[in-house]
Amino acid sequence: MRRTIGWIVVVLAGGVGVFMVIVMAVLLLGQETPAAIFGAVLAAFSLWIAVKNLRSLLGVSQRKGEPDLQSRPSLPDPDAEPPVRVIVQDRSPASGRAPAGKHKRGSRATYSPSGISFGYADHGGAFEHSGPFAIVDVETTGFAADGDDRVIEVAVVRTDGQGRIEDEWTTLINPDRDTGPVFVHHITNEAVAKAPRFEQVADELLARLEGSVVVAHNASFDERFLRAELGRAGYQGLQAPALCSLWLSRSTLEAPNYKLGSLGHQYKVGSVDAHTALGDVRTIARLLPIMLDKQDRPLAYPVRPYQHQRSGVAAPRVVTRAATLRKGEVGWMNTLLDRLPISADDIVDDVADHYLEALSIALSDGKIVGDEAKQLARIAGQGGLGATQVRFLNERFLEGLREASFADDILTPDELISLNRAAAALGSADYFDDLFPTPAKAELSSSTPDSSPATDAAGRSRRCGYCREPGHYRPRCPQLPAGQQS
Repeated sequence: MRRTIGWIVVVLAGGVGVFMVIVMAVLLLGQETPAAIFGAVLAAFSLWIAVKNLRSLLGVSQRKGEPDLQSRPSLPDPDAEPPVRVIVQDRSPASGRAPAGKHKRGSRATYSPSGISFGYADHGGAFEHSGPFAIVDVETTGFAADGDDRVIEVAVVRTDGQGRIEDEWTTLINPDRDTGPVFVHHITNEAVAKAPRFEQVADELLARLEGSVVVAHNASFDERFLRAELGRAGYQGLQAPALCSLWLSRSTLEAPNYKLGSLGHQYKVGSVDAHTALGDVRTIARLLPIMLDKQDRPLAYPVRPYQHQRSGVAAPRVVTRAATLRKGEVGWMNTLLDRLPISADDIVDDVADHYLEALSIALSDGKIVGDEAKQLARIAGQGGLGATQVRFLNERFLEGLREASFADDILTPDELISLNRAAAALGSADYFDDLFPTPAKAELSSSTPDSSPATDAAGRSRRCGYCREPGHYRPRCPQLPAGQQS
């Protein structure tokens, strides 16, 4: 009854307000200014009454200091696309399995930020969890998760607590834009043309994360993109325990670098379809038991696994791609890149790590073609890297090649050619001019072995990209102009 009266007031007050606006216009045309002013006041009052009652009927508070409609939870519009899904975190200690984050579509009980948030094992917590694990990887158009970059492939492999694979799922995603640097992920615009959009597979993806710890390599990158995509799909407040396999590998494994491909090769668990989402999660799945076995303490998480309630909408047909060999899949340069310490502690920034990863892929055959150079520039620009930062990263990359090439104390003429080709591709053609091939075995066995710049370089290892002196890198070079030193 009260709602009926409210709607009547809205209609009457709104009608009076509109009528008085018309009367005011007529009076102004007739130059009846005092009467027009009175009409304007009456019109404003009538429209204010109408708007006030309309907002009350729609459940929008008028009390001072309360948030407006955009900042408070509300019932979803049944005609809206996509529907809003509010996730309520169950923190009741009485629950046996302690399911957290049950999806309650349209619930106004709890409001949380959009998308997904990971609660990492390295952040400490009260909840121990030994499996199952949901290993996730995404391929993306770039680095700007909060900008215009999108997910173009997603894969999930579920394993039990012992690392046995129980289920695999993957699909390409149509990002409604170009797919970005194809040389990195080898996903073309044509490949995703008939693929589902992210919001169409979000329900299926979340169902495969149910009740598990989410695992990803450099998990913060995947988290940012999943949060953005799930937020756009209408999901709110999802929390899940997470384990970063990059963090775990650095604390449990001995390796020259902790790139996923390098770890896979070193521990002989690599996938033939590396740098595809499914290939990467398969590699992580095989590495995970090795790392967990070396972990000296139980892992605890700040949040509990959640239970997912499916929407009831049939999942769309997934679109996958055939595994393809990458450029430079074999050969000395590709082997050298596996030993390259580009994930060293002095480079901890996500953008820098991803730029160097893309650079290593582009240089895996020893050269960078024109389109790859443009895509690398785009990656750097989207990540906010300036020219000085890119130059430092390129020189750090070349210095890493120097270190890795002398791991066996041998540098052949062909290997030196490959190094010089890589340096030229990065605009530093003379970077390795101080190197010469190591002497042949017969010469090395003589009673007075010759010293060569190559063997000297092997001993001194690091060299500055600015002054070319050993012992430091460019950011700490004492010869740099004031203001350029780190």
